[in-house]
Amino acid sequence: MLIAIDGNEANISQRVGVNQWAYELIKQLAQLKTEHKFICFLKDRPLPDMPPVTENFSYEVFGPHRAWVLTGLTARLLKRPRPDILFSPSHYIPLLSPVKRICSIVDLSYEKFGREYFREYDLQQLRRWSRLSVKRAAKVITISQYSKNDIIQLYRAKPEKIKVIYPGFDNSLYQPRIPLAKLKQVRDKYGIRGKYFLFVGTLQPRKNIARLIEAFSLLKTNTKLVIVGKKGWLYDEILAIAQKLKVDNRVIFTGFAESNDMPALMKYSRAYVLPSLYEGFGIPVVEAQACGALVVVSHVSSLPEVVGNSGLYIDDPKSVTDIRNALQKVLDLSKKKRLELIETGKQNATRFSWKKAARELVSALEET
Repeated sequence: MLIAIDGNEANISQRVGVNQWAYELIKQLAQLKTEHKFICFLKDRPLPDMPPVTENFSYEVFGPHRAWVLTGLTARLLKRPRPDILFSPSHYIPLLSPVKRICSIVDLSYEKFGREYFREYDLQQLRRWSRLSVKRAAKVITISQYSKNDIIQLYRAKPEKIKVIYPGFDNSLYQPRIPLAKLKQVRDKYGIRGKYFLFVGTLQPRKNIARLIEAFSLLKTNTKLVIVGKKGWLYDEILAIAQKLKVDNRVIFTGFAESNDMPALMKYSRAYVLPSLYEGFGIPVVEAQACGALVVVSHVSSLPEVVGNSGLYIDDPKSVTDIRNALQKVLDLSKKKRLELIETGKQNATRFSWKKAARELVSALEET
């Protein structure tokens, strides 16, 4: 089979969310030993860290940039060599195509929160295109059973059309053997002194960072709060909360952090904390567990499915008191219980693998 991939979500420098999902899958597909051939369609030249060309993996770059999926990609599927199937790691697929299409939906937060957290134009485009893609795709890939149930309910999709494939993590990078010298380097780089809680994610409202900062301000502790992530929508409001609550000297905003720094930041935290109001999966949770970090997550959406009994929970992430209580529980844990949870977390992380995800994706493509 000749399998085409829309690689544009992967072909950016700072990858989070769907970008990470797309990049890791494409990287694994390029390395897979298979009789199939893959052609990665792009609107710009591949970045240096994109997979190299091999006998079974190649690139094709074409335009125009404007409305690329509806114009350039749609036109390309009419030409030869015509692929047998098109896989999009996102929900954007050509609405008309002579080729079977498979799309991915990894995040339905726009359906959950609507105008509360999304601009009107973005919201309407996301909703309209997702609904059409689910209807016209031969199969839809999603990243948790929770998300599958949402797709079925929201878009009236048949259950057999939705395939759950769990994401993985880079187990060569996210692992517990991290030299103390690396820790010192990372601490110095980001100006971190003493013990700290860690949050990692794009700084946007649905990540619930404002309530996390407020809950943190209620703790009587010298522990700091380190917030790692690139600036998202309403970032300035999040920053202002730390100043308003007079904890800006104990809350460290690092901005986007290099992936090579993340394992040290995670492993040596008191806990990795994700108070999110919604997650399609939550890859950083698994990355943190693989590094030997204790995790604290909201008891909402897919997170109980991902974490199970291997972490601590925030009962209601909309409650500042519940977030504060979860943080305090971390501080109060006995050394024995803490180590038990960390070990259980390491075992939990072994369930997830990008190589496994790529193999399951190929099986889904073969069955379509």
